[in-house]
Amino acid sequence: MPLYVTVGGGLTEVASALILEPRIADRFTLVWIGGDALPGGGTGETNFNIDPLAAQYLFNETSVPIWQVPRAVYATCMVSATELQAFVAPYGAIGEWLQEKLFAMTRKFGNKLNTGETWTLGDSPLVLLTALTDWPPSTFRSPLRFERTGSSLFDEVTAPHLNADGTFTSRTEGRKIRVYRNVDSRLMLGDFFAKIKLNFSH
Repeated sequence: MPLYVTVGGGLTEVASALILEPRIADRFTLVWIGGDALPGGGTGETNFNIDPLAAQYLFNETSVPIWQVPRAVYATCMVSATELQAFVAPYGAIGEWLQEKLFAMTRKFGNKLNTGETWTLGDSPLVLLTALTDWPPSTFRSPLRFERTGSSLFDEVTAPHLNADGTFTSRTEGRKIRVYRNVDSRLMLGDFFAKIKLNFSH
């Protein structure tokens, strides 16, 4: 089975593991919520800024396969406060707890953090792209043939050089990485709401 390392934050631990044992680079795929989109990249993205050196090391000096979900894509993973109240909070202690964790953010900042009617669940593509996916061709054994269209679109590009400020410099040689252009929020959030309802209804 494929091994995914999913990161919705900084890349310190992954970079440290590869520095300690470079041979693991070809044993897993890194799925990262972070950075900005190609071609230019950008500055100020939170998960890149946690540890820019780690991100640079992984992009520039390793062969690890990377699936990147940049800020412009993960920012589209939005739910409304009403959806949380209707599809999450009523279902068991877990549903109430999950909603409360979000709503507590507003109170934590003395109501100075106004999220309006929406919340961005930007780390959720980690589940979508690993658990809610087709069988990978290397493990799918069947006389049937199929072409995977996929509902989350991506580009496979030569890994660019990641600069210290989060911008990219294009390269023409090197390994390919996957950079997502969009993610299937309908599948991702619909599956989440359905699992909460089916498993925690009274």
